Amino acid sequence: MYQYAEKPQVSEQKESSSGGSVTSYALQFLGNPYVWGGTSLTKGVDCSGFVMQVHAHYGISLPHSSSALRGVGRGVSYSEAQPGDIICYPGHVAIYMGNGQIVHASNARDGIKVSDNAAYRTITSVRRLASLCARAIG
Repeated sequence: MYQYAEKPQVSEQKESSSGGSVTSYALQFLGNPYVWGGTSLTKGVDCSGFVMQVHAHYGISLPHSSSALRGVGRGVSYSEAQPGDIICYPGHVAIYMGNGQIVHASNARDGIKVSDNAAYRTITSVRRLASLCARAIG
């Protein structure tokens, strides 16, 4: 007689991900260290690794490169930015929280933090991931 493994449980958060839940998940890592080239949300991550790993929690595969992230999803204007959108700068990326705020792996001194002014430097693009939009609608 064969035994079948139970179907793995997928967390409800993963199934119902939206920009708001992405930012809520990202905020769990505030104060954790910045490490250039890092990909661990707890032991150390850089800006693109942070964006990549937060989205990986929702089954979304993204590149580990701030310049490559400028080409994912679809572009929207900063005035249209919604929580969960990726804010791209020259050599840096962050996750938009709404109300002009971002969460990001800032630098070795500050680690993962919230910044109150998403436009603190020149924004090169704002990217919206269709998979997040589809999950929020569906």
